Amino acid sequence: MSKQWSEREQRHILDLIPLYRQTIEYKDLKESKRLTFELAEKIHQKFPDVQDLTVNAIYERLPYVENLLAGVFETHHYAVKDRVHYSILPRNTGNKDPNLCNTRHKYNGAMTEYLKKMKELKV
Repeated sequence: MSKQWSEREQRHILDLIPLYRQTIEYKDLKESKRLTFELAEKIHQKFPDVQDLTVNAIYERLPYVENLLAGVFETHHYAVKDRVHYSILPRNTGNKDPNLCNTRHKYNGAMTEYLKKMKELKV
């Protein structure tokens, strides 16, 4: 089981979501993932509070928090401790499509259902 993020560690991610959104806006998924990883590396290098975390942990957390702040899935799909941040920073476009840079986090099944629906629509 992965380590829980402290509020102090997560604060860096929360503060950088506007920059993150701007960075990946209008990029395809492959480029968005690359840019997400680059930002994760910069966060890891710049902030001593997250030195105990891996770059990959930060890389996976960025899209999760971005989706959380945008209110992408229903509240109950997020960790109880994170729900306080639910939908507090909607995207400028109002778009609520999931950020797919990290589909590893299942959002209590919501991501799996979303991907399944998208696959069915392509058929």
